Amino acid sequence: MKRIPIIAGFFSMIIPGLGQILKGEANKGAMILFAAIVIANLNILILPLISMANSVVPPTGMDLRAVWAYWIPRVVHDVASFWSIAFWLWAVIDAFVPQKLSKALRNNQFT
Repeated sequence: MKRIPIIAGFFSMIIPGLGQILKGEANKGAMILFAAIVIANLNILILPLISMANSVVPPTGMDLRAVWAYWIPRVVHDVASFWSIAFWLWAVIDAFVPQKLSKALRNNQFT
């Protein structure tokens, strides 16, 4: 079966790791899928921390406990969201790049 990079990239855009599996890199695809599930679950676990924060309005003054309860979960969620999007984009690009070019880039061999 001929492996078309654009189709692999499309499938990896829908489910991270599926494009790598279609390219014939099953181990890499399984690791990417596992990592995407872990990242998504960590992100979901952080959301209740935001909803459990005491106030909806940012705290004023120097009450460090209120600052912790309000800002830290939001910042952690934003950082986790950024990295999950970056990871997803990397998986799509990795699935899209043809296998020969991918191997050459990893080995620094351009022939």
